[in-house]
Amino acid sequence: MKILVVHHEVATCRRLVTVLEKDGHQVLTAASGAEAASRFDRNQPDLVLLDVALADMDGYRCARNLNTLAGGRFVPVMLMTAVSDHDSLDRFLESGAMDFIPDPLDRVALRAKIGGFERIRELYAHVESLQVRSSHEVLLAKQMFDSVVSRSPRDIDFLRHWSLSAGHFSGDMLIYEKTPEGDLHVLMADFTGHGLSAAIGALPASDAFFAMSRKGLGIAAIAWEINRKLNTLLPVGHFCAASLIRLCPRKAVLEAWIGGQPPVWLFGEGVDDRQEIDSFHLPLGVLGDEDFSGETRLLALDNVQHLMLFSDGLLEARNAQGHVFGEEGLSQAVDQAMTARRHVLQQVKSSLVSFLGGLEPHDDVSLMTVSLTA
Repeated sequence: MKILVVHHEVATCRRLVTVLEKDGHQVLTAASGAEAASRFDRNQPDLVLLDVALADMDGYRCARNLNTLAGGRFVPVMLMTAVSDHDSLDRFLESGAMDFIPDPLDRVALRAKIGGFERIRELYAHVESLQVRSSHEVLLAKQMFDSVVSRSPRDIDFLRHWSLSAGHFSGDMLIYEKTPEGDLHVLMADFTGHGLSAAIGALPASDAFFAMSRKGLGIAAIAWEINRKLNTLLPVGHFCAASLIRLCPRKAVLEAWIGGQPPVWLFGEGVDDRQEIDSFHLPLGVLGDEDFSGETRLLALDNVQHLMLFSDGLLEARNAQGHVFGEEGLSQAVDQAMTARRHVLQQVKSSLVSFLGGLEPHDDVSLMTVSLTA
């Protein structure tokens, strides 16, 4: 290790240098707090042995200065003093030093303490490497998700969507595509986990959705194909809660396949004029081919003006007081939007953000609204 020894006595400092160099350490020295700060900044030591009785400042203040210079680096400061009463213990804790050892030093005790810091330093280095790897995985997963979402068409002005992530980015997938007949297919998918684990399932699911929608295949066939891919690919315990919707303007009908997602809400003139399509399947990827059902449900859209899909993260969002946004909060937001003739998505978004009060949701939030009025 590279060790900085800060001591006002030349003889003691030399003795420490001899002991530490004999144990294989590289040693730097300083006689004052100012010199210690300069040496620390230029040489980036791994450990500091610091006397509490310096000429220009006490060691406790010097320790605080060195901790500030260290920033995010793990550089333990060990004070050379006896901590035997409450006052000295309080000053030690306030200084930010990590350990202390009586002066004059016991060589065996010093070696043991330095060995402990070396092991901690190795753990810090390992954690930092894991953080770098994790950051790369998050970036890769985000790029994968962004490429999936960007494949949806941009010219559907009656459809809006919004998401609020519980981490680096949302693991929910919101995609849509027009069929050759002019129908609109929508997929809201909530994968188990976040980051790369969710992105792994998003790629095959989106590939099947876009390819089959563009060929004009129905949502029952799409659900079956996505389930087959995910059931084969994902490990046990990983699945995809999903809402698959087909909007057919020509026949004024909606077709739905819903597995493990909150109900789809449909509104007429007001919030009280509401219909729901509840989940009636297990999530995608859970069942094998022999047990899976592509059964869908049809609903006439004659009196429906708005369609709303949302993930369970919206309903389960909690504020600082532990209160849940829930169906009550969502209903109030929709009612406010309709009363004020404001767009439903903007009102729900505003209401939820205000409800959270700056907190990050514990689960990804996704919301999609479709206006069926002219």
